[in-house]
Amino acid sequence: MKLEFTPNAYKTFQTVKSTDPEKAERIKVIIKDAMLHPDSGVGEPILLDGKLKGIWQRKISFNEFIYYIFDEQTLTIAAIKADLPDKVKETAPEFKLGEFSKEDYDSVMSLMASNRGKDSEPKVGIFWYNRANNSLFGVVSHRLSDYTKANASEGRITCSEMHEDVWKKEFRKQKYHNNGQGPYIGAYQDKPRGRVFYNINTDTFEVAVGKWLEEYPHAYQLILEEFNLPEDKTKPMYAIHWDIGMSWR
Repeated sequence: MKLEFTPNAYKTFQTVKSTDPEKAERIKVIIKDAMLHPDSGVGEPILLDGKLKGIWQRKISFNEFIYYIFDEQTLTIAAIKADLPDKVKETAPEFKLGEFSKEDYDSVMSLMASNRGKDSEPKVGIFWYNRANNSLFGVVSHRLSDYTKANASEGRITCSEMHEDVWKKEFRKQKYHNNGQGPYIGAYQDKPRGRVFYNINTDTFEVAVGKWLEEYPHAYQLILEEFNLPEDKTKPMYAIHWDIGMSWR
């Protein structure tokens, strides 16, 4: 099982390691045990309810806890509640605010100005379609102009993000932040999905989808609008990989 931390949980763990090594070792023991059997073992694991529904808790000490979620492949440490020395609690990161020179300021402003209006450019990427409310979700898109022909493979350009990886990430965020409420339910391939390619040889965009698009044809207009695709240079293309229920396996 793979181990992940939320940024805040990781920061707390690093602070505990530097201020209380003995407590840090206790946390390590609990985490290792949770990775072996997430719902039983060291620290009196319990599945929480209410606002923290779906999150597991293990006890570090009387009033200190580890909070985590897990699926078949990953255990994510969502938060660590640990007593820290007062001086640590009150310490803020030290920094000195710098200031751009006029030349550098003009340079960064020019860079930002060059990107204004580019959001309307055609994009490639991935998406899911929500049948319940006729909307796209889980969209990952990148402007075609951000790529060069060197980025092409087999004569086509698309984003590097994969549906499976994006789903896992969003599923964990939904479980922790939204009490499991949201569109990321079940397996990533069980929802209508697709990918937008740019074909270098034909100078056209290809929307790779499953047969589901024939049942929900109005989704095509949403895709055109979301990815800023020119209708006269875009074609919906069927392939079995994007059928509902189909995946790499």
